[in-house]
Amino acid sequence: MTLLALNDLTVRRGECPVVDHATFRIEGGEVVGLIGPNGAGKTTLMRAALGLLPSTGQSSLLAMGPAERARHAAWLPQSREIAWPVAVRTLVLLGRVPHLAGGQRPGAADEAAVDEALAAMDLSAFADRPATELSGGEQARVLIARALAQETPLILADEPTAGLDPGHQIAALERFTDLARRGQSVLVSLHDLGLAARHCTRLILMHRGRIEADGRPREVLSPDLLRDVFGIRAHLSEGPDGVVFQPLEVIG
Repeated sequence: MTLLALNDLTVRRGECPVVDHATFRIEGGEVVGLIGPNGAGKTTLMRAALGLLPSTGQSSLLAMGPAERARHAAWLPQSREIAWPVAVRTLVLLGRVPHLAGGQRPGAADEAAVDEALAAMDLSAFADRPATELSGGEQARVLIARALAQETPLILADEPTAGLDPGHQIAALERFTDLARRGQSVLVSLHDLGLAARHCTRLILMHRGRIEADGRPREVLSPDLLRDVFGIRAHLSEGPDGVVFQPLEVIG
């Protein structure tokens, strides 16, 4: 089942295309890593796909009404600011709003979804703490938990592992893998190419607003593309522990 389809999606700032005719599809059961240098257009692409920025071309999400879209796709933005001192559990429970009719109180299924999301992000012990009292990394995990609690077929996550310690980075991406096994999908923007290589079923490489490559991690993280797009040389191997990627040096 196709969960996201983009066709010639284009976003311009003045005459400059920030996203230039992006076309791809995401089917159920995928963890798709969106990679590329700073300023490549990754965040802009995701925001435009959700209708948060004006664009031309087509996004299947824009064919849905706002309520249907909120039940289909969860959005985890790069910004991590939590402004109000609400309890962690209350904040995560906000992910259930798209499933509640006007004025409807959360039920057992909603509470169970929140419990599962808190456990997945190692936050159960923080459930009653004001979210504003947590560290930056802990707040980031709270917002990931809110997206998980939304229980949508598709999650769009913009650099969700930034600021997390290695254990919680891996845990977040393993959770995305678990969702893919259930038939859900995640489009996740990542700068850590090692995490992308190990945990994504597919990578989409953006450069200067255009999609330069789309395929399996070993295909996309080729020496030529790493040199031409990132300006680096790296080690890439695959063994009993899976794919291992390590940047080695900057090259001209």
